[in-house]
Amino acid sequence: MTVSIKDVARQAGVSIASVSRVISGKPGVGSATEARIRKIMEDLNYRPNLGARGLVKQQTGNIAIIVPRGSFTLNNPFFSTVIDGIAKGIDQSDYNIVMSFSSAQQKKLLENKSVDGIILFSPRSEEFRLEWLENLGLPTVVIGSYIDDSPFPCVRPSDTDGIDQAVHALYERGHRHIGLVNEPMSSMHSVKCWEGYHQALQRLHLGPGSNDMLELNEFDVNASDRSVAAFFRSRPTMTGIVCASDYLAIGIMRIAATMGLSIPEDLSVIGADDVPIASLLTPALSSVQVDLPGIGQEATRMLIDLLTGKHVDSKNLVFPMTYIDRETTRNTEH
Repeated sequence: MTVSIKDVARQAGVSIASVSRVISGKPGVGSATEARIRKIMEDLNYRPNLGARGLVKQQTGNIAIIVPRGSFTLNNPFFSTVIDGIAKGIDQSDYNIVMSFSSAQQKKLLENKSVDGIILFSPRSEEFRLEWLENLGLPTVVIGSYIDDSPFPCVRPSDTDGIDQAVHALYERGHRHIGLVNEPMSSMHSVKCWEGYHQALQRLHLGPGSNDMLELNEFDVNASDRSVAAFFRSRPTMTGIVCASDYLAIGIMRIAATMGLSIPEDLSVIGADDVPIASLLTPALSSVQVDLPGIGQEATRMLIDLLTGKHVDSKNLVFPMTYIDRETTRNTEH
């Protein structure tokens, strides 16, 4: 049986107009009454008709997912896994998903107010885009932002701690010359990964490691054979590699194989994020795990709370990471 706004009003002992004000976020209803109405809506599993609301409030019922531009995006399991979590969160609401990759399409979509809110994958170093979005006035949640004074709530993995855990895992297996394969340092994600790597080396008295980091762009990791080969050959004592993402780690494993290096016999490799394919590889990839679908679902929940006038508890929600040991790491003598 479908629950109507009239049913909510009757059970709350208020007028339909009062329920409508709560739904639309308009003033005129006391805080205690509003809390009672929202509780009854939740108990009855009442979902406002977004189409009807849209006629009054000029809402579209659409939520935009803005992702980085690049052909690698959909192939990158990080994005696809988080987006799956977003989709599950949206499925529990009356909103629709609009996904945008093209910069021109994004600008048109947002400036025309074709959506009610935005879930933005962090634009890495393009901090100016956040200012532009703030001026648009659309409720927004950012996934992966590291900007301390971001105008929007954000959800992200604890990258610094994750990389720190990976270095310690290799150290406990006897590795003493450990490298980092990172994304370009123009990205705050890369800076956080470097910080985790550096603090682990310092704590373990393994030296600064400043010469043992290789920067690779995820866009072309599989076209970086020469630079990776040169990196390995110039460091013959290096026995362990920590990568800033599983995507990078998979590329490193492929290139190492073309060089005749056996994993983990010649080189131990650890990725980050623990995307679903990590456990299916041969050998299975050791990684630092984070709840990627949970990040997507939490970002969706926060945005829907903003859209419905609810309070968002945290401006910066950090998901913990946990090391998962599989087949790409082994003990070594030092």
